[in-house]
Amino acid sequence: MTLPKFSLLANKLAQIRAKQLALNFKEDQLKPLILSDSKINQLVPNFFTSQNNFELFELKDEYKTIPDSQNFNSTSNTFTQLKIPIGQNQKLRTQFTKLQTKYARIGRLLEVLDLQVGFVGYKHAYADFSNRQITIATLGVYDFLFYKQEFDYNKDIIMNSYVSYVGKSSIEVNSDLFQDNQLAATVSFVMVSRNAEKYDQAQPVPQLLDELHPDIKEPCFIRKQLGTLNQQRRIQESKLQQEPPNQNESRYLHDMMKKRDDSLFISQTELDKNIMMHTQDRNLHGKAFGGHIMKEIIELGWLVGYKHAIGNDVFIIHIFDVTFLAPVAIGSIINQSGKICYVEDDIMIIQVQVDVHNYKDSKVTILKTSEVYLAMKSSVPIKQVQPQTYEEAMLFLHGKRLMEKLKYD
Repeated sequence: MTLPKFSLLANKLAQIRAKQLALNFKEDQLKPLILSDSKINQLVPNFFTSQNNFELFELKDEYKTIPDSQNFNSTSNTFTQLKIPIGQNQKLRTQFTKLQTKYARIGRLLEVLDLQVGFVGYKHAYADFSNRQITIATLGVYDFLFYKQEFDYNKDIIMNSYVSYVGKSSIEVNSDLFQDNQLAATVSFVMVSRNAEKYDQAQPVPQLLDELHPDIKEPCFIRKQLGTLNQQRRIQESKLQQEPPNQNESRYLHDMMKKRDDSLFISQTELDKNIMMHTQDRNLHGKAFGGHIMKEIIELGWLVGYKHAIGNDVFIIHIFDVTFLAPVAIGSIINQSGKICYVEDDIMIIQVQVDVHNYKDSKVTILKTSEVYLAMKSSVPIKQVQPQTYEEAMLFLHGKRLMEKLKYD
């Protein structure tokens, strides 16, 4: 069983196949997963009231492919299911409900996912949280695809996270989100393994075994192949972002910047937010928790769209990429700047950039640490946007390219 070499069509077909084969197991195939590590049990309440609000499960041993060496590990051995019982737990539901709606907060879900995915990454690497020789960190979050418009605020959400691809020192963890026993969203996290004391040194991770149990052999194989395709696609898309405008794009930009209508300038849509990273915001490594930063990014992006739609309903339909360029120290101030870079019909592409401001000896250093693009749909007609400067024109063009990608997907 093999998949064709990388192409847009091959990737699209693999995505469809992967959706059909999303990893979801029956209750009698799972058993409770107990978190015995003291550090993670102390970390969770910083963000989510109490870890007792969540229910964790893993596969029963008879479904696992157990490696005979720590040079290898398997998807089934690290599969983790997390249940958020917002349908039953009123206090938890309050934490996850979007203001004045009956929908769940996407940023909050990403915050939980980042914690779960980190746990899966450490589990794959056979690392103990309290005495580890490696550090697993989130490098990026890719293609958060939504298969339903919103998550209902009063129904339980199931998150299945598992390793789908492994490089020399990188781990791709895929997450499938379910509500009402229906696949609601999928997202991929790319984690990197580093020496715990010398962060610039890559640390090898166990390679991924093929599964043996017939119930999960095929879907895990497809996911593994999709991981390979995703790596190649991300390289191609990274190169595309650096491509200068072609002749048609240059003409389009020229005409756009000459337009004089009721469009808003990109700068008029911008919102900023500054946040201090406090001790309770730290992760297991003593840096700011990436999931917390992602939550803030997504919620600022949503606010930009909400403001542009003049307070009418807006829905996140796609989160393209969340890239982390550098860790954020506790005590830093993060500046988040969100703006609409492209609009077509009722869809807007929004960019949020995060810069870290560090103050020391009466001096400030500013470092770009993260960036994300998301697509939002408005329930009412919205105004177009147009660039004023060369920098905004390049941002506008990137938004247009992302819109084309969204149409294809």
